[in-house]
Amino acid sequence: MKIVSISLPLLTIFIIQIVLLPISHCRADLIDQTCKQTPNYNLCVSSLKPNPRSSAADVKGLATIMVEVLTSKANDTLNKIWAQLLRHEDPAIRNCYDHYGYMVAAFIPEIYGDLTSRGFGGRFVRYSPAQAERRLHDDVIRRVDHCRHGFGKGRRSPFAKETKATREAAVVAAAIVRILI
Repeated sequence: MKIVSISLPLLTIFIIQIVLLPISHCRADLIDQTCKQTPNYNLCVSSLKPNPRSSAADVKGLATIMVEVLTSKANDTLNKIWAQLLRHEDPAIRNCYDHYGYMVAAFIPEIYGDLTSRGFGGRFVRYSPAQAERRLHDDVIRRVDHCRHGFGKGRRSPFAKETKATREAAVVAAAIVRILI
């Protein structure tokens, strides 16, 4: 009879794979399941899967990550708008700058706050996904649309690509937050 010898490190790796593989598979399923409930599955998956926190996140965590993606896209757009505004003053560009400035400075942080419980001004503010969803529609998507349509007929926004990306991220974030309600 031959006895097989397995080293302790090899055995440890084997056990970890057996235990963690189903967990990571379940999380991948959660991302897939969540993203199927959004209007842009591909954007949702491509935004969530690369984030290392998504593998351990619940739906609330996925919503928070998507709001972070939205923040990044809105900041990128705001920077492009600012660069364009420095080149020449234009009322339509100024309008976009104002809308995106409010979004980035006030509204998106409020949405993030609605998804996380926190102390605020000496009192505790409760987790409110319904408020987060409302803010995404009223304070973000609507402002993006005002920027997109503020250039009038026959004039294309110089930020069309960026505003589209910001809007799509906001719509996906709103759909994920809607699952929490």
